[in-house]
Amino acid sequence: MIGKQIKGRSFSKLLNYLFGKDGASLIGSNMEGLTPCELAAEFRFSQQLNARVNRVVYHASLSLPHTEQLENEIWHEIAKKYLQAMDFGMNQYAVVRHRDRDHDHAHIVASRVRLDGTTVSDSWDYRRSEAAIRQLEREYSLRSLHSSQAKDSRSPTTGEQRLLARTGEKSIRAQLQRSLDQVTQFSLTMPQLFEQLQQKGISIRVSNHQTDQIKGISYELKGVAFNGTHLGKAYTFTGLQKYRGVDYDSHRDNQLIRKLIEQPINSLTTIDIEPNSAVQISNTKERKQKK
Repeated sequence: MIGKQIKGRSFSKLLNYLFGKDGASLIGSNMEGLTPCELAAEFRFSQQLNARVNRVVYHASLSLPHTEQLENEIWHEIAKKYLQAMDFGMNQYAVVRHRDRDHDHAHIVASRVRLDGTTVSDSWDYRRSEAAIRQLEREYSLRSLHSSQAKDSRSPTTGEQRLLARTGEKSIRAQLQRSLDQVTQFSLTMPQLFEQLQQKGISIRVSNHQTDQIKGISYELKGVAFNGTHLGKAYTFTGLQKYRGVDYDSHRDNQLIRKLIEQPINSLTTIDIEPNSAVQISNTKERKQKK
């Protein structure tokens, strides 16, 4: 079974999309609504309990190989256990099954705000998701597939495999993938992601960052550069948001991103990033020299 997670802002848009697929059916929920409009209205109740949460929508998809299928009741049971494992025990949710592809799959829509007003943490959620999926595969005798995160990464080339076998050293591409996987385990804004990567010695470039529309991203480590696509779809600018949950708002972030690209930081540099404020950069090495 393969799982994917996305955080978003609009219940209405997501529900309309999920119900708009041919053969889509609501197979489970802890709410009374049956239509996208009714469910979205109910989700707004929990959303209002904590208006500070920006990405309140939790969307997970669980997919089986094309050789396996489940009954609706079993899918709902699996979805509930998955939500429990992801700490969504007190949250509104709905499960929509799709039959528009050659593999059986279900979508889970849940509010990240619990009914007591607290918020489900997204720290380490990709690792927790993989652990939950492996447990469900064992419990329901489902075929185990490659991890969802690995599926979003480009596999090593033959040359990279030979380098690892010969020297024990991972390729630059694998090192970049590993660094990105590590930092995106936590909830970050796009400028905070840039800061974390620069502190690891990774340079970042974006295309069209002078405008409000950033369309591409590339990474450089030890003089070797790769664009996001060559690392895998989860490492493109869009993929970071879609598959890794990185929060990006062009009005809030573009000026900060531009500053970080023009004045990159390193492990000796500290940076204070606050939304809607200027970037303040200070170098600890320079401060020591002035004393």
